[in-house]
Amino acid sequence: MLRPNHQELQGNDRYEGFCVDMLKELADILKFKYRIRLVGDGLYGVPGANGTWSGMVGELISRKADLAVAGLTITAEREKVIDFSKPFMTLGISIMYRVHLWSPHPSRQHQMAGFPL
Repeated sequence: MLRPNHQELQGNDRYEGFCVDMLKELADILKFKYRIRLVGDGLYGVPGANGTWSGMVGELISRKADLAVAGLTITAEREKVIDFSKPFMTLGISIMYRVHLWSPHPSRQHQMAGFPL
């Protein structure tokens, strides 16, 4: 997210990437101003033992941030404490292996149904 030459730049110009481009477009369309700030602890957000949250989720809850734009995974746990927009990015999670090194035993091939081998 930080540009390679971010030390030479100021404000929002220090940042680049898909999320930054999307935020610029959204601000242009909806006519709002924003200041990009990286979250202090560098985390997306996990719940703590005392009910507090870290990361971006925690900063939204505590109102230190009004908006978080990131490839943040939507989980049921997070949905209990913050609202999400419709996802703008979806990722498929997969397992990769070299075909010639491993092949399921014939008796287990039915368990791999739906997985390309």
